[in-house]
Amino acid sequence: MTKTKCPYCWTSHRRNELHMRCGERCEHKGETFVERQLKNGRCPHGQLPQSRRVCPNCGRELLREYVDSGGRNIAVIGSSDSGKSTWVGVLVHEFQRGQVNERFVGMSLDLLGEESRLRYQRDFDTPLFEEHRPLRQTASARVSRPEPLMFSLRFRRERKLGSARVAPVVTVFYDTAGEDVARAAAMDELINYLDAAEGIILLLDPVQMPKVRDLVGTNGAKTRFTDQLHVLNRLGELLRERSAGPVSRRLRTPLAIALTKLDLLPETLPPASPLRQPSRHVGVYDEPDGLDVHEEVRAWLDQWYDPAFDRSIANTFETYRYFGLSALGAPPVDGDHLAPAGVHPYRLEDPMLWLLARFGAIKMMKGKR
Repeated sequence: MTKTKCPYCWTSHRRNELHMRCGERCEHKGETFVERQLKNGRCPHGQLPQSRRVCPNCGRELLREYVDSGGRNIAVIGSSDSGKSTWVGVLVHEFQRGQVNERFVGMSLDLLGEESRLRYQRDFDTPLFEEHRPLRQTASARVSRPEPLMFSLRFRRERKLGSARVAPVVTVFYDTAGEDVARAAAMDELINYLDAAEGIILLLDPVQMPKVRDLVGTNGAKTRFTDQLHVLNRLGELLRERSAGPVSRRLRTPLAIALTKLDLLPETLPPASPLRQPSRHVGVYDEPDGLDVHEEVRAWLDQWYDPAFDRSIANTFETYRYFGLSALGAPPVDGDHLAPAGVHPYRLEDPMLWLLARFGAIKMMKGKR
């Protein structure tokens, strides 16, 4: 029987292990019970229960669409200032009403639950697209547990007989502070968080790399930086804490490694670089385009960062892919103002489309290279 991973505490439960809650008219209002205790659709006390299932571990309500679809948990991690929150905030906007929505006809994205809708409006949409200011840094899990942002992606697929099938892919994003990834703090929270993930997106900040920092400068930014190879090694350590196989076996969770802030790097890319070309993912994931970008970023990391990074990736993960993107399209003017042109992302969606293709939600066009 398929298990459901709670998007709040990351524990796994079979469908018949999920709880329900007594309804308003029951004298035991709010009390929970195992779903199999239902009798003729009523709680053990003979009253109509609340409709949503409840996690038996943390007591949080689980949306039916999440439970029924077997939601995909995707972890987004990276060092401080790698742009995790900005990437997630702009990604949702692009899938809802931006260029990605235009390139995938019939696709829709809906935020699930009042908490996700309010959080996205407050923490992402308003500052980025209404107030035109950069996002604040994520609080450490030592201060507050990461709250998931849940949304449903629907892709319309035409059948041979003319009817259409719309299958939702419920996705859960977590946002965690960079300091938690780089340090031993909040160890248990991060292990649970990553263990629940069916795909991981690791964002690399090029400004954390000495050669790039010497080239582009820091504009008076902080003087302490995080080695991106250390973040990768830390990720491998955390995943192996729950891995069932021997430590010699490579990890099976698909890993998308995305080099962020491409808008800062034009001088480091040759004129013919695929990272200077528009995305070819239109209605499908274009695998040749993805592989061209993969090889380009791999070569870039060898030249501008450290060849040991790719060797470590290859020896740690069975399935991985490199990407390059810009979530904003241009650097912010300062800590309170985005560039005058606003938000114009570039190849922001590529890591997500690759994972969706691996999940079978969209088609992958392999073609010839």
